[in-house]
Amino acid sequence: MTSVTDVGTSIDVFLDRKRGALLGLLADLVRIDSQIPPFADERQIVEYLRERLLEFELGTIEVLASDPRRPNLIARIIGAGGGRTLMLNGHLDTKPVGDARSLWRSDPHVPKVRDGYLYGLGSSDMKAAVAAMVFGALAARDAGPPLAGDLVLAFVADEEAGGALGSKFVAPRLEGVDAGLIGEPSGWDHEWQGLHLVSRGVCGFRVRVRGTQMHSSLSDRLPSVNASRVMAELMRSLAEDLQLEFTPHRLDGSTPTLNIGVLVSGGVYFGVVPGVAEFACDLRTLPGMTKAAVEESLRNWLDEQREQIPGLEAEVQFEPDLSWVAPAEIDREHELVAVAQKAAADVLGATPPLSVFPGGTDAPWFEAAGIPTIPSFGPGLLTYAHGPNECVKLESVHQAARIYARMASAFCGARNGSEGA
Repeated sequence: MTSVTDVGTSIDVFLDRKRGALLGLLADLVRIDSQIPPFADERQIVEYLRERLLEFELGTIEVLASDPRRPNLIARIIGAGGGRTLMLNGHLDTKPVGDARSLWRSDPHVPKVRDGYLYGLGSSDMKAAVAAMVFGALAARDAGPPLAGDLVLAFVADEEAGGALGSKFVAPRLEGVDAGLIGEPSGWDHEWQGLHLVSRGVCGFRVRVRGTQMHSSLSDRLPSVNASRVMAELMRSLAEDLQLEFTPHRLDGSTPTLNIGVLVSGGVYFGVVPGVAEFACDLRTLPGMTKAAVEESLRNWLDEQREQIPGLEAEVQFEPDLSWVAPAEIDREHELVAVAQKAAADVLGATPPLSVFPGGTDAPWFEAAGIPTIPSFGPGLLTYAHGPNECVKLESVHQAARIYARMASAFCGARNGSEGA
């Protein structure tokens, strides 16, 4: 019988030999522009990965797409039978470079290695985890005992815009998956900061204000309502006065986060009193919160504003596809959690604390399909995501591959509930 220690050693020897190839794959993924539309899409990166997985003979490979411009790539390594099936999931899209392009020290799509970090768009969120999952799967297949259960790699589109064309579409089409892990970057102060059993949900909405569009020179002569000025008052009030129903999470005391004014618009031009203005918000929610309760809180707040601002014309509009991405949570007693803890302790020397991931992930879509999923355990720092000079520590990418290989070997390697042989 092969011991757990022997398996870990074999995995590490295999991945030490593949270190350069792993980092080369990450660099190639960063080099491919997969910003969300209209800037780019996932077609090129899926085709590249499909060719690499075929080269590695990494199981049966399938491309699934609700929209052909937004494909998803699924690879399944078929086990010998009698074991459980694990899914490793990562998204292939990135946020746009946006207004921060001038702040990048190098081209966002040209990977650069400096001081032990690889810089480039998507490096931390989350192409590092995707590359680590590919090589972790290779190590689990080739360096350990034969897998009894299947190992599924689900590399998806559209996570950065809500997941409707990605994991929401893919999850119901995955057969026989017992549990999953998403490799979102799990730190913000330091690498591997937590093993995140919860991902907060996302509720996106806009507050739209109507005023009086007219010649601005007459604003002191005729009655008028400056929609932008009223909008500013409502932004301040929403931050201070909105009453949400929630319970701080028992793992680490996390609470909801309301980000006001993630988008702001209003006005026509100089010389015109603004007749319409609006601001968008994203609310990060906790398990136990519901869309109905949030809607009621917003209605109560807006009713109070109408009492305080005579003649107020304002409404709340929920954002399509982002109106309610539910929070998700895996039971801390689930066996995959214990498997992740053991793998992390072996590779990192300590087990990260169980905690709440600050952001949203694709975990709700898998949870809805009956697949318990760890929402975030991956290389990189969330701090570097969605901004200039995104980067990932090279050593953490290697550590991720070692962790994922151990998890796959342990979770998929059991026959009829016994330890892998």
